[in-house]
Amino acid sequence: MAVQQDEEIRKVVKENKARAVREGKERRRLWAQKKTPKKSKEVNNVKDVVEAETEDEPHANIGMLPTNIVEMLAAREKQVFLSDSEDENSEEKPRKRKKKHKTSGLEPVILKEIPPAPCSQNSLDFLKKRKMQVPRSSSVLNNSNQALRLLSTTGVLSKN
Repeated sequence: MAVQQDEEIRKVVKENKARAVREGKERRRLWAQKKTPKKSKEVNNVKDVVEAETEDEPHANIGMLPTNIVEMLAAREKQVFLSDSEDENSEEKPRKRKKKHKTSGLEPVILKEIPPAPCSQNSLDFLKKRKMQVPRSSSVLNNSNQALRLLSTTGVLSKN
């Protein structure tokens, strides 16, 4: 009895999984159909014409297209070439460009003659004031590399 119920449960679970997979595939297929653009009537008409022509002349020119299809394709090519040449003509119109002013050349600039910007001087003054506000001995300020080496060897700066 229990074995029979177990088999029925497994069968139902299997069917449910199969149904879920089937529904998922169907949902994706419908979504893909909505997303893909529909074929235009012109493409279908060309296929119909080709099929009709092949039925009318079954073995007239083996390996060759019927003459009216060739003429139709040639007419389309002419239309494409005409539209391409119209695009090229519209692109050939010259665009007005601004003329660049010709200069005799750049003269060298001597940086010593140019005074520093006032903002840079203000920032240097600020940094000096901040430096003076921090209490340090003059030996540490003058020999910063040596002080850093001393601190690192004593273990003050080591990671804990």
